[in-house]
Amino acid sequence: MGKNIVAGIAILFLASSPLAAQESSPFQKPAPGPERAKLAFLVGTFTTETHVMPSPMSPNGGVGNGTSVATWGLDSMFLMIGEHSVNQVFGNYKGHGLLGFDRRDGKYVLSMFNNFGDSPQYRGNFNGDTLTLMTKVEFPGGSFDQKLVWFKEKNTIRLKIFNDMGEGFTLTIDEISTPSTNIMK
Repeated sequence: MGKNIVAGIAILFLASSPLAAQESSPFQKPAPGPERAKLAFLVGTFTTETHVMPSPMSPNGGVGNGTSVATWGLDSMFLMIGEHSVNQVFGNYKGHGLLGFDRRDGKYVLSMFNNFGDSPQYRGNFNGDTLTLMTKVEFPGGSFDQKLVWFKEKNTIRLKIFNDMGEGFTLTIDEISTPSTNIMK
């Protein structure tokens, strides 16, 4: 009987030691920091109205409607963004992205993927309550700089996209997102 008690205690000790090791591991998952809280204005389900500005590629521009859903994911370390819209310029657009904060370089990072095969990665920071992210967009025969500017305006979220084709940034897309109860499909 005494051997069974000793064996039971030994098994209990051995079974619990990996848990103790995990709790004291130097590789603890960090808690979401104050940088994450700054992204909270983007969380929700929204109806979108997208204005594509006239340009050489689209002389008349266009307007489209859609949905945007942004939820916390991966243990609330990243904002998961899903976009779907239809407009005269891009047709049926679908995009997915992850937005988070890179503690190593102190910048917000957005990785976007869309049904056109694009996968830009943007980096930037807040200036006051405005999040500005930038990237270089590569395409066959060249590249251009792109800047995303997100901010809250009354009860809406605004996303303005600017492109610089070598002559300074010009507004190319102005998206207005209004809180909704519709679910993106």
